Amino acid sequence: MPEHRNPERTPRRWPRHVAAAALALCGLAAASLAPAAPPVADAPLAPTPPKAAKPPAASLSTDDLRFLDEAQMTSHLEISASEMALEVSKDPKIHAFAQQMVAEHKEALGRLRSLAADKGITPQDRVPEAPELTRLKSLKDDEFDQAYIRTIGIDAHEQAVLLFQNQATRGKDPALRAFAARMLPGLRDHLKQAREMDRRVTAGR
Repeated sequence: MPEHRNPERTPRRWPRHVAAAALALCGLAAASLAPAAPPVADAPLAPTPPKAAKPPAASLSTDDLRFLDEAQMTSHLEISASEMALEVSKDPKIHAFAQQMVAEHKEALGRLRSLAADKGITPQDRVPEAPELTRLKSLKDDEFDQAYIRTIGIDAHEQAVLLFQNQATRGKDPALRAFAARMLPGLRDHLKQAREMDRRVTAGR
């Protein structure tokens, strides 16, 4: 007798093209469930090299910094007072002296600012008005002439000579020492002229 097989135990065979399609679908499903790859970060940009900085003000000694400050204030005083003299005084010789003071002290102030910039310092554009200027504004004619010569021509230049002489001999910074030494002859000449004019003004009173 022929052997009978149970049809329920016979595995069913799928056609090859159906099986291939099923495998492809499984692959797509697995790919959709897989975690997404993290985005590739952009490569960091190379940092821009910093510009060369000027030496800090701390490289100067306290005395050198004080000289810069006081020399600047002295020049501002000389310039402002001499510009006032050009407007107020009627004496031709005082006019000539005042014009010289304005020109030479502006030149000195420009050199001083250049030196300060080389040291990494920005000088103040404006300085407080000196008491000498406040007093000169209240005077006219001969009183103004005498006060200008004695206060600005003599007193201010005596202080300037001492200031620059001290810096030329005791300053720590070579450039500032050289600057002070170059300015000294001119300051002494200003003082000499002012003393001569003071004698003339005093004799004429």
